Parts: sequence; structure tokens; C-alpha cells
Amino acid sequence: MRMRVNIVSSHRALLCLAAALSLFWTCPSAIAGSKHPYYQRPLPTETYADWAGDTAHIDFTTAHMPAFGPSTSVSEAGRLFTARAAAAISDATGIGSVTLGPSGFPNNDLLEQKSYSGFESIFIPTAKCLAAMAYPDFFHGARQDVRPLVSAAILASQPGWCGTFGPDIRQATDLGKTSEGNYDISQMHLLQIAYGYYDELSQEAQDHLVLDLLGGGHIHRVYLGNIYTSGGPPNDWARAGRYDPLGGGRIGETENHILMIHTARYLSNQLLYQRDHDPSHDNRRNGPSDGPSCTDLMLALLRNILRDDFSEYNAKPYQEETRSALLNLYSYAYDDEVRLAARMVLDYVSAHIAVSSSDLRRMVPFRRRNESGGGDHHHRSDQMADHPGFMDVGLINWDLGADPMVERFAIQAGNLRALETGAPDRPWAWGIGSDGTGAAMEALSDYRLPPSIHDLFVNDLHRRFFQRLRRTPRSDEVEGSRNCDNVEIYAGSPSYLISAGGRPATFAIDPGPAALLAPSSQEQQLGVAVTTSFMPTISSQEWLSGGGGQARNLIQFSHFSAHPDEVENYGVAPDFAFGIQMYLPPWVPTPNDREFLFIDRSYPGRGDLPGYYLAIFKDGDLGCLEAFDVWLHPGLSFSDFKRGVLNRNPGFRLRTNVEMVYTTQNGNRVRFIIQNGLGGTAAHSDRVLGIDYGASDPADNMGDAGNITDRFLNGTILNSPADAVVEITNPVPYPGTKITLDMANQWHPKRISETGEVEEAGNGHEVWVDFDWTGPQEGDFFRPFNTISAAVAAVANGGVIKIMPGFTSEKPSFPRNKRIRFVAPIGGVRIGAQ
Repeated sequence: MRMRVNIVSSHRALLCLAAALSLFWTCPSAIAGSKHPYYQRPLPTETYADWAGDTAHIDFTTAHMPAFGPSTSVSEAGRLFTARAAAAISDATGIGSVTLGPSGFPNNDLLEQKSYSGFESIFIPTAKCLAAMAYPDFFHGARQDVRPLVSAAILASQPGWCGTFGPDIRQATDLGKTSEGNYDISQMHLLQIAYGYYDELSQEAQDHLVLDLLGGGHIHRVYLGNIYTSGGPPNDWARAGRYDPLGGGRIGETENHILMIHTARYLSNQLLYQRDHDPSHDNRRNGPSDGPSCTDLMLALLRNILRDDFSEYNAKPYQEETRSALLNLYSYAYDDEVRLAARMVLDYVSAHIAVSSSDLRRMVPFRRRNESGGGDHHHRSDQMADHPGFMDVGLINWDLGADPMVERFAIQAGNLRALETGAPDRPWAWGIGSDGTGAAMEALSDYRLPPSIHDLFVNDLHRRFFQRLRRTPRSDEVEGSRNCDNVEIYAGSPSYLISAGGRPATFAIDPGPAALLAPSSQEQQLGVAVTTSFMPTISSQEWLSGGGGQARNLIQFSHFSAHPDEVENYGVAPDFAFGIQMYLPPWVPTPNDREFLFIDRSYPGRGDLPGYYLAIFKDGDLGCLEAFDVWLHPGLSFSDFKRGVLNRNPGFRLRTNVEMVYTTQNGNRVRFIIQNGLGGTAAHSDRVLGIDYGASDPADNMGDAGNITDRFLNGTILNSPADAVVEITNPVPYPGTKITLDMANQWHPKRISETGEVEEAGNGHEVWVDFDWTGPQEGDFFRPFNTISAAVAAVANGGVIKIMPGFTSEKPSFPRNKRIRFVAPIGGVRIGAQ
């Protein structure tokens, strides 16, 4: 809970400010020089009786909207957010089976044991600790001993090793070992406990958590000195080590670890600075002479994402780790520049997920980790044994290789109808298999979907788009991991989503000698192309029970590949897909060669359900399809669709290595090629050469994704008009609304909402006040002003003044016509009287 006071003129301003700040409720530890984080968690709007918590599945039985109908709206999804959050907290806690551990049953334990060769075993708090701390907020009459158990778990823990390597990787010849660090993953939920549940911990646990578990995370770097998750960043922050002790060879750290380690350092420094005012914990000024400060580096990392997406794009499972870091930065950063930049990156990611998913399901190209047969986590990219090259992964269940964002956006968006009916691999109605910890981290963050992006998840009839995303090498970035040139393409309609399979990519980081010493361990660094797919919207229990949660029930084109320069699976245009080979699932009859096969999947008389027609053409191994959405355009009969396909495309054939033309029902004239064995950018390439758009669906040509191919983002939803500037459009009602994310200047991020509200950071848009501060004054958290008058003079019009706990007898004056918002983040502020 935060106090806010708006001041628009000097009239009665002092009286209002003094009364509001002095009477505001104060945190128990909110005193001058407070060690309490400058954050108060929002409490849930409702509380519940526990309904399932079994650490095996999230039970959304009482937390879902109807599958279809007018109640599937942004407002209804928002109303049910707390219920979805409670479902995740219940699952992750499993209140009847919480143990300190380790007990041999990991889902029950608050402690995890880590062992390394030549080192004593250590204990680390599990992510279950976060859910256990949140549990009493959500469930009335909850057990009161669960939070003290978390304090006990924290006191029994030791800081671990962050990043790629464990402490027993001492030289290049050890790189083949499976020893990993990964403690920075644990620090992501420890940060949420430290900032959100500080008052609920014992004092000893508070101190150990901040000073040791957060500030003392080890970062072991081969042939380099160890560093920690506090203090300033090293000048070689992107390194995980060297290949020889004399300084030769650079071992790069991975993108997800770079972001998590630096997030842990940045947010730990804030808490440490409150205790010691040590200059090394001043994030804005703690850089080496030849390197960036923590804040400078953090802003650069965030800006890079808005320039060119991620190096580890759509990664299994690293999307989760990266997302946890972003959520923590948005929720807890004291620098307004970092907080706003993190929010903008999260908005970009949300829009990307919206266009690349249908009912939470995604089948997208990814980079890291490709491990068929299950791997050690949920990184599967299995292919069908009876149809080699075509995908056979789950689309909902994480343990069958589904994209890891399914449960995260189940919480955020609430479009849960894919879970309505159980299936052989998912035996719960309105449930999803998970221990709930990732969903709990999502639910307990401050981030929520902007309404116009949320609408793209839950309002089917607004989901008409054609979108392109292109990554290109960025040689100006220190990490060197944005080193590929590949494309994602999505053609969405209310009744289906067509997704391009992409192109493989080389190693995310240069493996150096490790490619020879441990080649198999480096293959998981590659980017892979999946098949191009036609994914129907979940339309009935019959469709789901028939396999709507499995890739083998999608129409697929081309083939999977992990070999750079082998394939370009880009055969996608609005309502159209093609490829060098085609897989048809059991619900599609076998077509005759060189004849159109027509399929009617409409629901006559049901205007509230998805439905479509298909025209499928097979010519030898080559294949293509046209889809027509009768939910979006209900006036066309099936016979008229069939007649139109034949009349618009007389004598149609598919051939390799020649330009072909196909005209769709909505008037789009698509020029395309299936190239094979001619060299060029890939040995095999399915790609659109150009589109002449028809007039039926104006959203198709917004951004011109069919003809403009040299931009980071272009299309109906996402566009990048300048470097590190992203526009997110919801096209309905046409021409729609737009969110602008502007990080052209990393020190002055600016966000314009869909309603035109401008939010800026930097340049005095947020300043801090500490009445007891005696050091240099610049107005940021680390060098605050010590008077309200100084803050008022420095803050930008429309800006925010944040006041730390304390007392002043000052009687400031306020300029007319300057809008200022005062915030006491944790209360404890008194003005004019002790």
C-alpha cells in the first residue's frame, strides 16, 4: 500500500500534504534510515478457502471464464485474476504437505540440497517458499506456522553459485561436466520474498536473506576471480570465464544468466544501500572506470531487447528465467528509468505472445534448449516416429515439450478454454499440470497486461493480423549473442493461427574449444526451426479430446531442423500456408494428388463458435492450404467457397524453384516460391515473395508484413519505426489503438498508452527526498534531496516526489501550474509536527 497525494497548485497544498503524509498508515519498520524495502505488496481483493493445492496441477475450476460468449472479456478476465492467482498459490504451497526438507519429495520441500565435487553441500530455499509466504494472504483461516517455516528455511540456507558454472569447473577440460551454478534462478524468488514479505520474516531471517543469500551470491568464472551479486559490475560482465589461465579465449555467459545475475545485483544493492550507504551499492555510480554502472548496464540490456528481441528467443525453459528477472525489475526497481523500461519490455513480450499463440498454445522456432526425448527438464522437440521431420510435442503440458509461457499467461490473460476438458496426458478439467511455482511468481508481481494487449488474448473476433519479426546480428553489443538472421511470421484469424516454422540459428554464444571438448553439450545452444503449422482455435470439447493439445493434430509443412542454413520455413501469408512437404492429421482426409480437398469445419447457426473452410492441395510431396474464417465472415457458403477457389486459381500446380501465384477468398494475391537445392540463404526455402492485398480484411496489410522484410517488427500488431522504439496496435475497431514504447534514449524511456497517457522516466520525472540525508544531493534514491523545496524545484511537471520515512518542520511553497504527485512508499513521513 502506497500513499499518493496530487498537488496541482500551491493553494492549501502544504496543509493537504502534511495531513496526508502524517496520518498515513506506517509499516512496522518504516522509520528514518529504514532497512525496510521501499515497497508494499498489494493484498488480494478476495480471500478463499483452499480448493486443491496438491503441487501437481493448478486447478482453475473456480477461476475461469466461459469458453465462449460475451463474458469472455478483458474486464471479466481481470475480475478473475485474483482467483487465478489463488489457484497458483494453492498448488505451489500444497499446504498439507509443507516440510522444511529436503525430504526426498522435492515438491513438498522448502529447502533444496546442492552438492558439488570437492565442496560441502549447501541448502537453498526453493520457490515453494514464496508461495508459502503468500498463502495466508489468499486463504482465510490459513495455517499460521507456514511463514515461520520459511524464516527457518532461510536461516538454514547458504548462498550458492550463480551463472553457468558450479565451483568445480576449474579449467577448460572440465567444461564437459554437468555441474551448473543456477543460484541466480533461486535469487529471483528470494527477491520477491525480500521485497514483498520482509515484515513477515524474523529479523534474523531478514538480515541473512539480504546480506548473505542476496548480496553474497557467488559467481564462479573459469580462470577469472569470483565475483558476487552485490557491488558494481565488472568491466567484463558478459564473461563466464576464459579458456586458459593466461587470458586467452572468452567464455561468454548466457543471456538469461546475464539478465538474472545483474537483476540480483541491482536489486540487492538497493537493499544493501539502505543499510550501509556504501558507494559500491550506489547503482547509478558504481561502475568501473572502463565500464558501466549497474543502472547504466541494466538500461542497456533492456534497450537491446526492444531493438532486436532476445538472443535466446522462445527458449525452453529460459523464457521463464528471463521473465522472472523482468517482473522483479518492474516491481521493485527504485530507479524510475529501470522500472519503466522493464515494463515496456514486458509489454513487448506480451504482444509477441499474443500474436504467436492461440488459446495459450504456441509452436514457434526457439533457440535453446533442443533436447529430443525429454532431456533433463521440459525441453523436448520430439518428432513423429511415423512421420520424420514433423513435430510431436505437447502444446499445453510442460513435461511434453509445450512452450513454458503457457502457465504464465494462463495467469495473466485468463483465456483458459484449452483446459476445459481433460485429456489422456492431462487428466484434469480446467487444470494444468505444474507445481505452480512459476505461475505464483507471475501472480505475485506488479505487472498486468495493458487492456489493448489483453484484448488480443480474450476477444477472438479482434484476432485478425499478419505479423513479421526479424532478428539481425548486432555486432555493437558486448555479449555477441545476437548473431543470427531469422524471421518469425504469424497470420492470425479468430478461428485459427498460422505460424511459420522459422530458420535454424548458430550457437547463441561462441563455444570455442568446448565444441571439441564437449560437442554434445553445445548443441543445445543452437536455434531450431520447427514446422510451419495451421492451428485451429479450440472450438469444442470434441476438438480438444481429439488432440487440440498435441502438435500431431495440427496441419504441418516442411520439416524440423537444427542445422543452420538447412531450411527456411517461412511459407505463411494471411489465410495461406505452404511447404516442401505436408503432414495431415487424422481429422483431415487424404487428398488426391493435384486436386483440391475441401473441408467444412463450420458450425452453422452458431455465430458464437469458431469455424472455417479449408482448401488443401497436394502435388507430390509439396503442399499448401487456404483457410477461410466463417466466424469472421459468416456470409459465404461452403459451395461458394469451393467454386471461388477453383475460379481464382485455374490450373493450379505446385513446383519447386519457380515463382507461383495463389489468390485467396479475401482477394490477397500471394506470390511465393518453394526453393530447393539452388543455394542461396538456405538449402531449402519456403517463402512469400510479395502480396497484393485485397480489400476484405484491411488488418492484413497494416504494416505490410508481406512486402517489407528489412525491419525488426512490421505488421498489424507490432511495428518498429525507429531503433528501440516499438508500437503495439490493436486494430479493432479499425484503425485501432496504439501503445508506443520508446527507448531511443535509454536514460529517458517514454511510454504512451492506448488512451494517450504519457509516462516518462529520467530528466526529473521522479525524485527522492530523505530529510536526514547529509551527502551530495542529485535527487535520485542514492543521492536524494533533503528538503521538499529542493525536490519541488527539480521535479518535472507531472512528475513524482518519493519521500522516505522521516520528519521535517519545513514549510515549503509550491509553484502554480506545476502538477506534482507525492508518494510515501512505506509511510512513516511527518511534516510540521513530531
